[in-house]
Amino acid sequence: MKRVSVVQKCLLVWIALSIYLLLMAGCTASPTTPPLANGGELATYQMELDLLGVKHEASVDSHGRLKESVQVTSADGTIGLSIDSDTILLDKDGKPLQLIQVAIDQTLPLPPEGAYIAGAVYVLRPQGATFNPPLRLTLSYDPDDLPQGIKEDDLYIACYEGTEWDIVRYKQVDTERHKIATRIDHFARYAVLALKAHPTSDTSSIPADRVEIVYFHRAPRCSGCIYAETGIRYTVETYFKDELASGKVTFEVFNVADKENASIVKKYGAFSSSLFINTIRDGTDHIEEITDIWFFLGDDEAFVEVVRDKIEKSLKGVR
Repeated sequence: MKRVSVVQKCLLVWIALSIYLLLMAGCTASPTTPPLANGGELATYQMELDLLGVKHEASVDSHGRLKESVQVTSADGTIGLSIDSDTILLDKDGKPLQLIQVAIDQTLPLPPEGAYIAGAVYVLRPQGATFNPPLRLTLSYDPDDLPQGIKEDDLYIACYEGTEWDIVRYKQVDTERHKIATRIDHFARYAVLALKAHPTSDTSSIPADRVEIVYFHRAPRCSGCIYAETGIRYTVETYFKDELASGKVTFEVFNVADKENASIVKKYGAFSSSLFINTIRDGTDHIEEITDIWFFLGDDEAFVEVVRDKIEKSLKGVR
């Protein structure tokens, strides 16, 4: 039998020590930074959604990106959340969100002057969470409980923070199912408010004449679809800040496959990824599908210029 040389022994010890150190490093790696999964994709974990006791899990990667569209409704149907796939969900520290929880606020805050709270006040947690794009919030109401003289079109979703109510500018009222929906960009307390008069400038009124920018998509989403939404959102938020603040311009994104979007999908005749601009004058819709954008995917400057030009032309009709 051959004798093992000193050099060979040293080499074997070095190899064994290296393997040991690698194993130890793997065992002590930080759990907050998941390793890449097979194929180089980011590892995923399960985020929990809890709506008044109804629980649902959704896959989120280690950057906080939702892997699939999520739609959750409470058992009594009073509140629902819809989150598009590829939405980035982060907590107040910028880490991937672990839990979304909805409960009823038992300490009912007083409504603003001239308003009535229709139903419960819901607390959405955690505070400080951020998500991009915004989430879709749907609340139900009982028309029989509305004060005399209040119409269903007088309903708004409002946000309560600190000591004040803030009416969310955009809304969709479904008078057949008695539900109202909007988009929210942060968590707080939310409720349906019935206003005895349409909101004034102090309560975030929506102008009768306005331009609605509506983008539709399907799931799963392709890179071109995501690029288009990102470019449209950038254009609107960069060049039309004042119009967004006043309600002269609104921007919404909808999944054509979601049942709750059936009425607006039918209204616009959408069936796949598509951009529409609706110029509303004297209560009349003037809907135009913007197909030019698809020729400029990947060309940031040209894409933004096309969207900006279309919005500016539409605004001339309502100013």
